Amino acid sequence: MIVFFDIDGTLISGDERYCIPASTVDAIRAARRRGHLMYINTGRAFVDVEEEIRRIGFDGYACSCGAYIRCGEEILQNRILEQEDCRKVASLIHDCDMTPVYERWDTFFVDQRVRLVEQFIPVMKAYEQRGKCFWRDIDEPDFSFHNLVAWYDGKSDIARFRQGVEPWFDCIDRRAGFVELAAKGVSKASAIEKICRYHGISEKDAIAIGDSMNDAPMLQAVKNSVAMGDSSAGVKEMASFVTTGLYEDGIAHALAHYGLI
Repeated sequence: MIVFFDIDGTLISGDERYCIPASTVDAIRAARRRGHLMYINTGRAFVDVEEEIRRIGFDGYACSCGAYIRCGEEILQNRILEQEDCRKVASLIHDCDMTPVYERWDTFFVDQRVRLVEQFIPVMKAYEQRGKCFWRDIDEPDFSFHNLVAWYDGKSDIARFRQGVEPWFDCIDRRAGFVELAAKGVSKASAIEKICRYHGISEKDAIAIGDSMNDAPMLQAVKNSVAMGDSSAGVKEMASFVTTGLYEDGIAHALAHYGLI
């Protein structure tokens, strides 16, 4: 079997504790020892996957919603927007008066010229507190990215923004002044398809575990879909199995349910 894990709210808590339960670590390692493949499948950039998570032991990573795929040490996909288009997107977002963070597999870029939308400031501080100070400026000559996130408020021209990025990205509005943009043509679902093909495994032998609606593509791409017990009602309805909560040994319970440990 091959298992795909979301990160936030699935492997690591989204609260102030921001921790990975010991039972999660033990269960994933036990499943690997029994020959099952363990993969991360996340919207995060590869650089944003902490060493604490990597040390658990995974066979590979699908990051940036499928734009970057790594199987062992082999890079299966690294889909970066053409630099000319990156510059066009950055100019549009600046003109729309939003605060963006551009995500590439190895770094983040920010625009030092833009106004800092109030909702972004606590996010920036949280990243700095966690030692994730890998901001680079978009004026650097190698500026390029897979995906991006952006914050907006009442002063931002969000309608123009949505229309302007449509040729390159699918826009997911998280409300509360925050949007995520994923590259068109790739997703958590397409990442599963590509990785399963690489290993010669049927999607029928794949398990996907997530907790939020941005996990919907991967939950719908496999026969065995698992919603964490802390998930919203909508996520639980689309899953074939609902496990216990993250702090209630949810990952261990799910892997045991499918006989992997």
